[in-house]
Amino acid sequence: MPDAALPSDLLQSLERQTDGWIARWRGYTLESAFQPVLSITHQRIVGYEALLRASDLKGDSIGPAELFALVPPADATPLDLLARCLHMANFAAQRIASGWLFLNTLPRMLDGQCANERTMEALCAHFGLPPERIVIEVLEQREHDERASFMEARPAFGSRPFLLALDDFGAGFSNFDRVWRYRPDIVKLDRSLVKRATDRQTAAGFIANLVSILHHAGTMVLAEGVETEHELMVLMQADVDLVQGFWFGQPVASVRDASARVPALVRSMWQRFALYAHDTRQREQLNIGALTKAMLDGALLLASNGSVADAARLLFERTNSLRVFATDACGEQNEPSIAGPQTVTPPPLAPLFPDVHCNWSRREYFRSAISAPGRVAVKGPHYSLTDGKLCYTAAIATYTPGGLRVLCADFPYDSTIDSPPG
Repeated sequence: MPDAALPSDLLQSLERQTDGWIARWRGYTLESAFQPVLSITHQRIVGYEALLRASDLKGDSIGPAELFALVPPADATPLDLLARCLHMANFAAQRIASGWLFLNTLPRMLDGQCANERTMEALCAHFGLPPERIVIEVLEQREHDERASFMEARPAFGSRPFLLALDDFGAGFSNFDRVWRYRPDIVKLDRSLVKRATDRQTAAGFIANLVSILHHAGTMVLAEGVETEHELMVLMQADVDLVQGFWFGQPVASVRDASARVPALVRSMWQRFALYAHDTRQREQLNIGALTKAMLDGALLLASNGSVADAARLLFERTNSLRVFATDACGEQNEPSIAGPQTVTPPPLAPLFPDVHCNWSRREYFRSAISAPGRVAVKGPHYSLTDGKLCYTAAIATYTPGGLRVLCADFPYDSTIDSPPG
């Protein structure tokens, strides 16, 4: 692709320095910094995000967002293109043989003047970077601004050789609508989500489910802003594909310096995760032996006299179950649940009571129990429509005088279930 595809003054704005390239623009000095992106599964660096560093005539640093906010709208497009040109020049000069190069852009820049395939391929040809190594990373923007750009962005990238990533998912205006519209190859979870994932146990489960949904949408998931080992462990447990953040090293101009700590961290990463996963299982461990025996005995009582109350009394004595109920073979619950001694129904959920004529046939515990009568199934955690919290549910199908029934018992998500309430 000839350089004629590039604006005539683009390359002239670059200045060669002893340690790389800089750019002069409207009185600002622009530089590049790079941060490695790791694949957890592949246990190695698979890409590098290029980050813009700017300073004014006084030498004071200006953040990229602040810089773009300061410039007139007409200057935003050439500045965006110059930043990507600068990053590609610095990346190519360091002769990094493999890995993606992530280049940030605002949605409004995805138009024919700035980010179409012809312009990007011309840059790739000039710097000797194959287009398939480029990831166009779309930053988060107000919904109405982003929609205006989208109609032009999709034709430009409809058959793109580049990968497309969505940044800042879970922050500001970023939501699933962006995923449906852009159909990205990579979705980057915002730092705010990463931090909240470590706040409490239920938040970690939320991140795992979010990652699963994004995988089903056909995209890889990258978590940015990883700053602690605990955050990394939670993300590994959630099956995140890619990670980046200060825990692996600060962004600097040299790709190799930015990546220096990574090999040693990768070598220990899976060892640390094995310990974390073991500790997590220990904390969440269900005493299946004791539970199975209690559920089997409860099922015998239900089979002998059809009394859910007798089965519940036994389970409350021998486990810390929250509530006990029974369904028919179709999943219909025709008698109210029996609450444990310490279980209180939150007043806001009053419209959901009495909990009769409910159908639980969609729940995994019911499907597992009904497929193998006489065997105890324990499933979860899942959301309880009884108290609005996460819980586990044990279930067993048994033959009673009234036909096949399924005895079910809910247990708290955040404690073991092998001891009765205190």
